[in-house]
Amino acid sequence: MAVLRARKTNNEVDQPSSPVLRFGSDKPLKLDAGTLLSPFQIAYQTYGTLNDARSNAILVCHALTGDQHVASTNPVTGKPGWWEVLIGPGKIIDTNRFFVICSNVIGGCLGSAGPASTNPATGKPYGLDLPIITIRDMVRAQQMLIDHFGIEKLFCVLGGSMGGMQVLEWASSYPERVFSALPIATGARHSSQNIAFHEVGRQAVMA
Repeated sequence: MAVLRARKTNNEVDQPSSPVLRFGSDKPLKLDAGTLLSPFQIAYQTYGTLNDARSNAILVCHALTGDQHVASTNPVTGKPGWWEVLIGPGKIIDTNRFFVICSNVIGGCLGSAGPASTNPATGKPYGLDLPIITIRDMVRAQQMLIDHFGIEKLFCVLGGSMGGMQVLEWASSYPERVFSALPIATGARHSSQNIAFHEVGRQAVMA
């Protein structure tokens, strides 16, 4: 089963189950690492309808173990959306009123540019050659996606954990484009203990 899921995840790079926005060499993503990621793509899901004024958009940012399938079945695991209880017609985030967007973060594994993507310099998957991706990089890519929809200001940006960090970055980097921000289970800074704990996690992922 693990091998099957790995194959399905790899297929998400070349044949994503989600809509994908692709950027060519004319629109590279400038990374905090000082390099450009190009070409690259962003996989996303939307729910509800964008109104004529483009004023009812809500961006949901996912956590480290999340993905863009916030309110729809995950094509790899077959599990329901991770916030399906909150998002949908008549629910707390009512898709009869709001246009909800959730993208797979850059560096993710369900359709957006990440380690499994092809490195144009080698013709092989990036793997560990993918530049370090920061929260700010993820938000820069999301901002390009929001521009694609012609949305000048988001009604709300929300998310938990790593998603909450993205929310804080949105509020910091693009305050004029966010009407309201809802960071959950996150913080503006980490203690020494937090940093040490998460470094263990990062090394486990890298290994």
